[in-house]
Amino acid sequence: MNWKVCHCQGIPELDVPGIEPLSLGQIALARGPQGAKLTAVVNDVKVRGPSNFKITELKSDLNRNRFDFKLLLPKLEFAGKYKMDIQVLLLRLQGRGNITGSFKDYACNVTMRGHKEIRDGKEYLKFEPMKVKLRVGDSSIYLTNLFDGDPVLGPATNRVINENSQVFLSEISPVMEKSLADIFTEISNKITSKFTYQELFP
Repeated sequence: MNWKVCHCQGIPELDVPGIEPLSLGQIALARGPQGAKLTAVVNDVKVRGPSNFKITELKSDLNRNRFDFKLLLPKLEFAGKYKMDIQVLLLRLQGRGNITGSFKDYACNVTMRGHKEIRDGKEYLKFEPMKVKLRVGDSSIYLTNLFDGDPVLGPATNRVINENSQVFLSEISPVMEKSLADIFTEISNKITSKFTYQELFP
């Protein structure tokens, strides 16, 4: 099977959906004490690049219908809308605009567990919700129109955000993990529902 075609465009004849763009919905971020607080909300996040994954390791246990594998996502690019509010003592800064960024060398551990189901006297494999764990390499984030396009605060804030990008990544990673787990589970079950267990593992 051509996995890139499967994930990027889907497989209509098997009712398999495409994976791109991957929608993450809303991500909220709140950090710091009341006198120096940062809150941000990012909406309508779309991610491109998951279909270019590479499988670097695969282990299977057919007796327990368990599959463990490692993926490498060479590059993910995302875009969305942000709203930010920073309170530093008596100074309050606000901004809203577009947010874009990229992640490189996203390592992904995936665990798949399944069980057999009987339909029309035949055995089929159905996967339970998968578990996905991500580890991020390099990242870059850019926000437009920070503080109404202030020529000093905007670039300075973008530098601070990139220097502390792990804070943002700590919020986006769980959302990304759940979204990838949901789409991988859906794709796998769409495929296994079309073939008997014996056809999959003769």
